[in-house]
Amino acid sequence: MILPWLAKTYRAVFFLGLLVAYVLVLYLFATPTHDDAFMSCVRFAAPAIELACAWLICDVLLALARRRGSRLALGLPWAVALTIALVYAAQIYSIYLSGNFISVLAIQNRAESRIVRNATMYMSIALAVAWWLVFVVGQLCEQKLAAASDQDNVAPLQGRTRLAIAVLLGLSAALLFQRQHDTGMLEVGYTQSPVITFVRNVFDSTRSVGDADRANSLNAPSAAPSRERFPLEKSLIYDTPLPYQAKGVAGTRPNVIVIFSEGVSARLLGCYGGKYPGLTPNIDRLASVSMRVIDYYNHTAATYRGLRGQMVSGYPQAGGDDDKTQATDAATMASLSIQYRSVPMMLKQEHYNTYFISPHYNRVGLNDLLRSLGFDKVYSFEDVSRTVLPGNKLYYVEGALSDDDEFGALRALMTRGELNGKDRPFFMGLYNFGTHAFIDIMPNGAKYGDGGNSALNKLHNFDHALGAFLDYFFASPYAKNTILVLTADHATYPDQDYRAVAGDGYKPLLVDRIPLIIYDPTHKLPAILDARARTSIDLAPTLMQLLGIQKETNSFLGTSLFEPTPSLIGMAAIGDEFFATDPAGVYPEADVPEQYKKAFLQKKQLVERYYQLEAQNRLFPTIASPSAAETAKH
Repeated sequence: MILPWLAKTYRAVFFLGLLVAYVLVLYLFATPTHDDAFMSCVRFAAPAIELACAWLICDVLLALARRRGSRLALGLPWAVALTIALVYAAQIYSIYLSGNFISVLAIQNRAESRIVRNATMYMSIALAVAWWLVFVVGQLCEQKLAAASDQDNVAPLQGRTRLAIAVLLGLSAALLFQRQHDTGMLEVGYTQSPVITFVRNVFDSTRSVGDADRANSLNAPSAAPSRERFPLEKSLIYDTPLPYQAKGVAGTRPNVIVIFSEGVSARLLGCYGGKYPGLTPNIDRLASVSMRVIDYYNHTAATYRGLRGQMVSGYPQAGGDDDKTQATDAATMASLSIQYRSVPMMLKQEHYNTYFISPHYNRVGLNDLLRSLGFDKVYSFEDVSRTVLPGNKLYYVEGALSDDDEFGALRALMTRGELNGKDRPFFMGLYNFGTHAFIDIMPNGAKYGDGGNSALNKLHNFDHALGAFLDYFFASPYAKNTILVLTADHATYPDQDYRAVAGDGYKPLLVDRIPLIIYDPTHKLPAILDARARTSIDLAPTLMQLLGIQKETNSFLGTSLFEPTPSLIGMAAIGDEFFATDPAGVYPEADVPEQYKKAFLQKKQLVERYYQLEAQNRLFPTIASPSAAETAKH
């Protein structure tokens, strides 16, 4: 009895089952909170439309296969059904994990997909395949019954009716496709649907930085004067002297350490008003003897843009090492040769040694990106394990160094005095991995409270690792001649555990207030500096002003936080998504208040111009570019 019933109903069972599974997960794990009656209707209609399209396609393919008598063609509906099932499984898993569909940024950074591969993901895939087998068995039963009765039971709708339905569904799907742009809000939009959104985001993620319209819009003759070919180039980094009294010996340059914490917003940190007691005692300890910058936002995301964007004070458009515009090895990087003017490049001109500690293996594209910025040495996973901490037991976090081991490597390098070679000051950057979204601490990590929330655990564990380094740092001579900066590559990604603790009024965005804590033994800095909603685009010129380095040619878009800015708002850009920031919060482009729209449009045009110049390699002359040989040997 079941098989004859399945032969007649398998298409309805299969497609309605996917719709029910999607709606259940959506409302269980990412419940929409701002829908009115119309939005709720559209939210249900969008996936129903794409599933109805798939249903119709399967019926048409099966009818054509029957008429031609091709067994191979009979498998085409299976392929369509399997594709739909797998996309729905992937999107449902993404909603469960992050409250959002797979975004453009996630696709561009798919090299990091290893951190979301777990038993739940594989179970989702297995269930999708099992559900697809229902479709396969149903179609086989339908064929058997049709052969036995010499009837074609496929697609009762015929002629004009089918054509009208096909046209209506096609137009609806096209309209939905046009409305699938990422809005900046990391949640499922009411017009979004799993398959159409996935197709749209894949399409958007593969667009080149050098789109023809952008690349051709600013073409200049190769013989044009430098100011025309490189319109952002200027000779000064800041205009006025640092307005704070210097300490120490005049003419000496301090060391600099910048810690770029992975995805750490300010809202949970105790020194920024976090409500969880004892969560970040060591960050709070550092803040108590440092200058704490408030109302300071990240200007881009995610890590690839965040690190490069802060080091060059610009808006890189490429979003990750899987983006076609992003170099993945030294040879590709040399052929691409987009020339930026970065902080380490300038500091090398000022006789600094420049280094960076990365948690990743050499093969990961982030290390190539860092080398392209001109660091003398990028310490990778292999370097730490083989030469910096040989013989030490290292703990891995999803194939990357743990936070403890990275800070241990920094401590070892400083203890051995290797960073001050040739009696030069050093600049050291460090990026950790242990606070990354979608992971939890290792079994040996320092959990917070009962350990039930991964977002709190990761931040507390990072703070613990930092604390061990601070114990060493403040007891060492470095505390008297080293500027120590703690900030973030970008704001915290709003996965489910973070949303649970982020607090009332939190918007699921990848732009938020981030920490900027500057310990400077060489100046009497104020305890608090109000950035007034400025962003991390200003980090590079701020560092250079602290070091008294003013006359270096550069193409920085930012200005030092120690100098005033006439702008009413800050600007953040994540690819083609744009945000305004003010002391009240963050505004995606569609929500920018009326009083800011003129300033916002001007800033958006500047970012888009930066993208154009980047695509044409017109940000800075290539004379300061590291050679391919130098890049490769590191």
